[in-house]
Amino acid sequence: MMHMSFDCALFDIDGVLVDIRKSYNEAIKKTVDFVLAQSGMTKMRGLVTDRLILKFRQSGGFNNDTDTSYAIALAMLLANKQQKTTAAGARKFLLEIAENTDETGIESVERFLSRYDIAKIKEMLAYPAPVKDSYIGRVFDELFYGPALFKKQNGIAPKYCMDTKPLIDNDRLAVSKKTMKILYEKLGGNLAIVSGRSRLAAEYSLKPVMQYFDIDACVFLEDEKREYAKPNPYAAKRAMKVMGAKNALYCGDSAEDMLMARRAQEETGLPIAFVGIYGFSPEPAKTLALFKERGAEAVAKSVDLLPKLLLNKVKPA
Repeated sequence: MMHMSFDCALFDIDGVLVDIRKSYNEAIKKTVDFVLAQSGMTKMRGLVTDRLILKFRQSGGFNNDTDTSYAIALAMLLANKQQKTTAAGARKFLLEIAENTDETGIESVERFLSRYDIAKIKEMLAYPAPVKDSYIGRVFDELFYGPALFKKQNGIAPKYCMDTKPLIDNDRLAVSKKTMKILYEKLGGNLAIVSGRSRLAAEYSLKPVMQYFDIDACVFLEDEKREYAKPNPYAAKRAMKVMGAKNALYCGDSAEDMLMARRAQEETGLPIAFVGIYGFSPEPAKTLALFKERGAEAVAKSVDLLPKLLLNKVKPA
């Protein structure tokens, strides 16, 4: 399939155009630490690892990092209630939960924990709900955006984390301007973002290359209805429709991205080739193996290899 020409290219941001290992991953860790500390579980600080985060993402239902924070916090607050709070016991419990998640995301976690009484914990975390009404959602956004951007994105002042350095500042651009210019020219400007981020967060971290994307075709799912979240094919279908594309190349780094591309192809009947980007994963070798196992049309360590791949100079998966 990589030998065909493409009408457009679609890109996830996190782990594809931006290295988020010190930003979004750190936001998950600090959000869980904050919530547990506020509940008296200070000894659990540092419990969340990149490996655990990756385990949730590979399920196909955790593209949203606030969802991941909620799932882990819910499980740990329950473990505390059940008096199972040694570090070793907690990690074992969290791994068991991660292994039993699926593409339904937090619903699968809540189903797995439904044999326990989790109603009061869910009420306290207040998720999912609009950021202004959600305890854990608000903590996550305040830590990630920082005070000024949090207010700009949500229209309210921070409440819990007023003096923290914005974790979004730890984002690192993972693609060169040269690559984006080549792709822009090769595809006649038909480049679009299909991401779980807000437009604000995307423009903030992609400022050096944002000019190469068709903004009308871009979909920023944090700004959309929750029901449209990946792996729902809505975003990919909309981007292609705006650009009038009859086929597409989609670059993603997660199981959700691949599922979305497959579903968009099934629903539209239009060819969509998936390229798995693995170089910015916490465990690149495992992510590469996952993409190959699940039948990605091609894999690449970074988007900077995409021009060569399109010219068939990089061996597809």
